[in-house]
Amino acid sequence: MQHPDAIVGWDDERNAELYDRFTREHPFYADASRDLASRADLADKQLVIDLCGGTGVTAAILLDHLPPHGRVISLDSAPAMQTVGQRTRDDPRITWIVAKAENIANHIPEPADAVVCNSAIWKTDTPTVFTAVKRTIRPGGRFVFNIGGGFAGLTNRESRTAASLNDLIIAIAVADYGYVPHQESRRPPLTPAIVEAQLAAAGFSTITSDIVTRIGTVDEKRAWLSIPLFARPPGQLTHTQRIEILHKAYDQVDKTQETTTRWLVVTAQA
Repeated sequence: MQHPDAIVGWDDERNAELYDRFTREHPFYADASRDLASRADLADKQLVIDLCGGTGVTAAILLDHLPPHGRVISLDSAPAMQTVGQRTRDDPRITWIVAKAENIANHIPEPADAVVCNSAIWKTDTPTVFTAVKRTIRPGGRFVFNIGGGFAGLTNRESRTAASLNDLIIAIAVADYGYVPHQESRRPPLTPAIVEAQLAAAGFSTITSDIVTRIGTVDEKRAWLSIPLFARPPGQLTHTQRIEILHKAYDQVDKTQETTTRWLVVTAQA
């Protein structure tokens, strides 16, 4: 049996199952998927690509916006995610393809009417992906995606009077587990200007570039941090220790707090 501290990435069935459960029990991914689907103009379309589709929460919502004959191809690089998705979202109108986003053009047998990517585009080599999507999509088709504020260079405007769950996690890790905070390394932010320039270089025109705010709950945040891949804090602690810290922090946090995140949402046209 695999030790819980050995879980390292998306291609791990435990991570995939917990992630899929999160998408079913909490509204964040479904709400974001509906927003993207509405921007993709799908009412009379036939084929949509769900890029970095995970376990298929976005694919299922895209089908709700397509006509009855509409189809979705869900493309993701992690076989475990698609295995869980096929088990929990079995629909003959969804085709599952294991491939990296950068290779999308090599795996789609016909031009797509639209390409949608929910909460994952910043993990990719975006100039390469944008060029590959342009090769995949019909002229006039829409490419719609979102980028979390921290990855888009958006400043946090949230004001709080009490410690957040993340604040308490770090404080407990330092005080009780000898954790030494360190600066996490991140890629340069995908600012709106950079995204628009990369899209233009790939042959897209940007229709809208909006900043939206999403409100969540402390319970939702706890569920997210319970997924091994996202357990905090990063660094030298084991997963078992991180879960212990999460439970201690949750016991102390003001559970009436709202969590606020900002997102860049982009709609482009081929």
